[in-house]
Order: sequence, then C-alpha cells, then structure tokens
Amino acid sequence: MATESSRAGGAPAYRFRVSDALDVPLRGCLLRLRLLEGSPKVSDLEPGKEIRLRAPDGDERTVRIKALSVTGGVVTQERFERKRELDIIISDADCRAGGRSVEIGWEVIGR
Repeated sequence: MATESSRAGGAPAYRFRVSDALDVPLRGCLLRLRLLEGSPKVSDLEPGKEIRLRAPDGDERTVRIKALSVTGGVVTQERFERKRELDIIISDADCRAGGRSVEIGWEVIGR
C-alpha cells in the first residue's frame, strides 16, 4: 500500500541536503537538513524513523533518527514548511559507520 511519502516508480518522495554536521556530546551527531525537493511531513522524520543517507559518491546507509533538535522554538509542520530546514540527531555509530563520517553535501533520501 502506498503512503503519502511514496511515489510510483520508486522516485524519492523527498530529498534533503546535509548543510551542517556537528558532534553533540553525549547525544550523537546533529545533522542540519535543507529540503531540496518534495513535501515530507514532520512525522516522516520523527524519532525512531529510519532514513537513508547518501554520500556524494553514491555510497548509502540507513540510520535511525534519535531525536529532533530544536533551536529557537518547537518543531511544527508550519515552521518546517516556512523554513524548509530541520535538525535531527543520529547516533555517533550511525554518523561514523564504516570509518566514514556524514558530512556537508550528503543527502537524505525518503520514500
């Protein structure tokens, strides 16, 4: 069954670019995501959901979102649609899997 976050033909429903990646002591790695295309719901990116990260060279990994990071307010759908930016926290292990850290320029691909 298709959901609002999926499209026919396997095309991504949304795509973000990692515009910043920061270590957050005792929590993991904060990824600042800038929406490039699509219309995801904030609920598509809530804690516990899995996302697919893609490196600039095409290498991919699937990670679980630990938390949403809120700077200067509450994460709401309205605010997300206005700013087109969202901060998430993933674990250190997910951030550095295979000896390769997630960095600026990586993408988050969602279906």
